[in-house]
Amino acid sequence: MDETTGTPGPPPTPPMPPAPSASGDRPDPASDTSKLLVAVGYIVWIVALIAILIDPYKEEKFVKFHAVQALALGVAVMISWMIPIIGWIVGIVLFVFQILGAIKAFQGKYYEMPIIYGLVKGFIGE
Repeated sequence: MDETTGTPGPPPTPPMPPAPSASGDRPDPASDTSKLLVAVGYIVWIVALIAILIDPYKEEKFVKFHAVQALALGVAVMISWMIPIIGWIVGIVLFVFQILGAIKAFQGKYYEMPIIYGLVKGFIGE
């Protein structure tokens, strides 16, 4: 109510809805440990496998998303190194993607690896 004229003022503005997470409809990582675990998992794929199996992290969407991609990428790197010359070049490119995935995971962002994501999205649950 306006105190000078005695007339009702404008209605209060409703609160703003919560802003969506930076990753859209995907949940953010639960902790810094989750981010660190999957970032290391991109470089050392056995860590990604452990992340999928240990109890507090195996149900977390962020960990599952990155760990499954890291495992698939690790398998692709191992296979590529078995093929002389062309495979080695592909292996180097895949290693760059491992580094990129580790950086994105450590930043708490989702990154869909080209080709790899298409192969594993059924395992991720998307």
